[in-house]
Amino acid sequence: MKIAITADLHLTTRSEHAERYAALANILDQMLAARINTLVIAGDLFDASSQNYAEFDQFCKESKYRTIKILILPGNHDARLTNSSLTAENVQIVSEPTIKTFNSAGLKFLLLPYKPEKTIGEFMAAHAQHLPANQWVLISHGDWAEGMRDPNPYEPGVYMPLTRTDIETYKPARALLGHIHKPWDGPRVHYAGSPCGVAIDETGRRRFLILDTETAAVKSQTVASEVIFFNEAFTILPVRDEAAYLKNQIASRIKSWGLEDREYPKVRLQVKVSGYTADKRALLTIMKENFRGFTFHRGQEPDLCEVAVAEDINRAEIANQVSSWIEKLDWQPAADHPDKHQILLEALHVIYGT
Repeated sequence: MKIAITADLHLTTRSEHAERYAALANILDQMLAARINTLVIAGDLFDASSQNYAEFDQFCKESKYRTIKILILPGNHDARLTNSSLTAENVQIVSEPTIKTFNSAGLKFLLLPYKPEKTIGEFMAAHAQHLPANQWVLISHGDWAEGMRDPNPYEPGVYMPLTRTDIETYKPARALLGHIHKPWDGPRVHYAGSPCGVAIDETGRRRFLILDTETAAVKSQTVASEVIFFNEAFTILPVRDEAAYLKNQIASRIKSWGLEDREYPKVRLQVKVSGYTADKRALLTIMKENFRGFTFHRGQEPDLCEVAVAEDINRAEIANQVSSWIEKLDWQPAADHPDKHQILLEALHVIYGT
C-alpha cells in the first residue's frame, strides 16, 4: 500500500491564493490516477492569518475527492485546528500523538502533531515500547537539528526539534517532516517541502512524497503548480561586450531551471544584480530583454541598487582575471562561509576601492 505526504500549504482563501488550492487539487488528482487513497498533511495546512476553514471543508467534500482519506497533523500555524473545525467525513485531524498502521502487514506510524516547547525525541521516548527498531515511520512537524543548512527564514528559533541521537536511539525507518519549505532528502529524514511556493525564495518545481507502507521506500512526485518562483542573483563585470556576456549568463541560468517551454508562463521571477557596469541604463535594458517572456514577481524590475558605474579599462581587466580565478576555485563553502558570488563581490570592492 502507498500513501502520499505533503505539508506547508499555508492555505488562506481562494481569492488571495488560488494557486495553493490548485496545488492541493493536483496532488489529489495524481493520487486518484495512481489509486492512492490516503494523504497525510504534516502541518501548516493553513496560514496563521487564516481562521476560516470553510473553503477547505467544501473542497474536501467535492465528489471526486470523497474517496481520499485526508489525515491532518496540525503544525505551528494550525494551533486552533481540531476535528470540530471541519465537517467533511473524509478528513481527520490528528491532534494528539497517534500510533497507526495503514495495512495489517505494513509498518507502524507515529503521527505526531506540533506541540510548542516540546521535542520530537520526548514523544519518541514515550512511545518507544510500541515502535520496534526499523519497523516504524515518523511523520511530524518540526526542525531536523542536524544536516540542514537552510532553516526556515520566516520563523527564527527552534520548533519541536528532531536530533540525530533521536534517530540513532529509536531507529525509525523514515522520518517525514513538515515545517521547512525547501524539499530535502537525507538517508532517513525527508522534508517534502511546500507543494506551492509561498514566498519568492521557494524556488523551482515543487513536489509531494509517496511512501510504501510495507518497505518505507520514498518517491518524489512533481506537483504541477500554477506558479513557479525563481530568485536569481547576478554579479556583473564591466566587460567589453556586456550584452553578449549577460545574454550567455541569463541563458545558462534559465537552462539550469530545467523547465519545459510550456512552464515558462508560470514563472514569477525576482532578479538582483551586483557589481560594476559601464552603462547602468543599458544594463537594465539588457536584463529585461533577455528575460522577456517571464513575469517579474509583483511587477518589480531587476534590482540594480548594488550596481556601480565603472569605466576604468585597466581595473576592468583585473576584475575579469580575478573573476576567472575565483570561478576555477574548488570551493564548497560551509554554512557560515562565503560562496563564490560573495567572494567575487568583495574582490570587486577591493579592485574599485568601494
